[in-house]
Amino acid sequence: MFVSRIARSTKMMVGISIKDISGAKQAMRKAIDIAQPGDKIVALNIPKLVPEMMLSSMNDPGDATEETFAALANLPSRAGTNMQAQIKEAAEEEMQKMGKEISVDYKVTQPSGDVKAGILAACKAEGASMLFLGPGVGGNGSIPPFCVAHAKGLTVCIVRDHLE
Repeated sequence: MFVSRIARSTKMMVGISIKDISGAKQAMRKAIDIAQPGDKIVALNIPKLVPEMMLSSMNDPGDATEETFAALANLPSRAGTNMQAQIKEAAEEEMQKMGKEISVDYKVTQPSGDVKAGILAACKAEGASMLFLGPGVGGNGSIPPFCVAHAKGLTVCIVRDHLE
């Protein structure tokens, strides 16, 4: 019986974003609600690469040291790590409330210029069968409809439970 449960286990991906933390928390709660023992959840943040933001505040980018560029390159990853703590806290509360123990991994990738395609590529690389996303700020994000339209081989769940 244990072997058949492992064979049926599902890998779920939850897209988390700094712009829509409340939606990301709800998506994580929904994934935990649906998850069964043996399932695995991966919470993924792909920071958006904004090159003009990195250099716009410098008078002369040529004067910048390598340490300055390294610090600027790590800013999105640091913000993602802080957001992960909030998502992790929400996940632990939900698991405790439901009496479940689900394996949850938290990942922050390198910044990307194409976050939409990056989420789907990450799902494919991880072998995820389900993707949970918040709806975006105010319920009008562009990533959820893109993922619904372009996802192949996985179920996409847009969690709108917290919207009125």
